[in-house]
This record gives sequence, structure tokens and C-alpha cells, in this order.
Amino acid sequence: MILCVCPNPSIDKFIHIDDFSIGKVNRTNKEFSYPVGKGVHVAIGIRELGEQVCLLAFWGGPVGQWVKQECESKGIVCYGPEISDWSRTCLTIQSKNRSNETEFLGMGPIIDALEYAAFLEDYDKLLKKSSLVSLSGSWPKNSFGANYSQLIEKASQLHLKSFIDCSGNILIDALIKTPYAVHINQHYGYDIFKSTDPEAIAIRLGESCNLSAITYGESGPYLYDFNEMVHALSKVENVISAVGSGDSLMAGLIVAHKRNYNLIKTAKLAAATGAANCIRKELGMFYKNDVEQLLKNCEMNIKIIK
Repeated sequence: MILCVCPNPSIDKFIHIDDFSIGKVNRTNKEFSYPVGKGVHVAIGIRELGEQVCLLAFWGGPVGQWVKQECESKGIVCYGPEISDWSRTCLTIQSKNRSNETEFLGMGPIIDALEYAAFLEDYDKLLKKSSLVSLSGSWPKNSFGANYSQLIEKASQLHLKSFIDCSGNILIDALIKTPYAVHINQHYGYDIFKSTDPEAIAIRLGESCNLSAITYGESGPYLYDFNEMVHALSKVENVISAVGSGDSLMAGLIVAHKRNYNLIKTAKLAAATGAANCIRKELGMFYKNDVEQLLKNCEMNIKIIK
């Protein structure tokens, strides 16, 4: 079983507005609600590809319960403490002007030491049943510095590989614990390494992990494992939304490792899952049939690193 950790899940309201105007009344013409959070997207993608997965999170108030129910309806087993502070509500605006896909990310709950202890207790139990661990996204606000460092260390003690996708100081702290694989986008890469070159970012990131994956928007992912740099590209037409594509890519990356794919085949699956997310209206979700079609025309560029 694959364990996905999503400390800060949310409900994402995806609204359509013909012409979004700042400082004025805007009336929506379509509204959709989706269970989100980076780890939620990863878990949904892994399940869609046919692997067994469970999800660990803080479930806050009615919002948290709704997200949990939606995940369970998709065959994902959910764990973690139920807390009184509500989980986040996030907002994505799709419009015809330059404000298209503007995102507003909610603050989310504040967790206390007892809630974190309950979370860790569930994590310890789940590690014993898991084949690898995915750690994704932000953390709820807390006063004691809870982040992924302790979780990576606990997984390493049980010889479990951890795959991580986060940003900022949470990522910097996590890299000290040398997770097995790290996925970030080019923006996070620039924040840390002050470079816009995806290959350079992948190599620098590879100093702290065994497998680094850099997504570069519509240019596709770059994967690096000390020996090879592989760039994969799955082209799609009529992009509906790119929100959650990095998380869908992460799901492909994890499933490929679970199935012992080589780096080239891993890059192809990761690129295809990321691209498949773009052609469906559901945020952070893809369909297996779309992935299978995209795999047939995936472009590859392989470089030997000496």
C-alpha cells in the first residue's frame, strides 16, 4: 500500500466568470467543488492508476469531513485526527481575461500539540503497512514547527522511501533529511537555487535526493538520477485547466517507482499523467484512458550525465 500524507487538505471552488474585474461585483456562471490539497490529488491519481493507497490528513470541521467523504468515495482509505478548526477553502477563478486561473488559497486550521501527536500516532501505524510514502503540500499553522522532517526520518528508520513535493522553508528543512525523491516546479526551483535552467535545478536538487523531478510548465518534466537526465513531453490540445498537473505527475512518478520502471519509462508515465490532468475539468484529477493514449505519443530526450 502507498501512503499519501496531506496535512492541509481543502475544498477548492472552481468558478467561471466571463470577465473577472478587480474591485467590482463579479457574478459566476458556473461553479464546481473538488477535494484538493496536493496530497489529495496524488492519492486520487495513484488510485486511478490502479494502486492501493491510503491518505493521512487533519480533517477540520465540515469542510474536512466533505473532503474525506469525497476521497473515500473514490476508494481511498482515510486516516488522521478530526479537528475543530475547519479545513481550508480555496478558490480558482477561470475567466477569459488575463486573470484566468487566479487562485486564492485559504489559511486553513491551526493545529495544537495534541492533534499533532494523534497525527504522528496514525503515521507510525500506517508506516508499518506501507511500501513507500508520499509527502505533499503545505502544513496547517502551528506554534511548534511541525513539518516533513520528522516524517522523512521515521520512514527512513523503517527503510521506506519518501517522495516529497512542497516549497519554501518546509522543502529546505526536508532536504536536510535526504528524501528518496523530490518533485518541484521551476518557480520553487528558482526560489532555492536562483536558476531558471531545469537541468541545472535538477542536478542541484539531486545533491539531496536520489531522484529529482522538475516540472517546467507545458515543456514537461525533467528527471535526474545521477546517471541520466530525461526530459519527457506529452503534448495536449485544448487545455482546460493546469491546476493540479504537478500533483498528477507526482502520482505517475510514484506508481512508476512502485512498478520498478526505469527512468525513461518513469518519465513517460509522469509526463502523461501530468498532461492528462489538463484535458479534464476536474481539478487535480485525470483518467487512466487518457494517460494510456498520451503515452503513445510522448516525446523523449535522454542525456547521459558524467
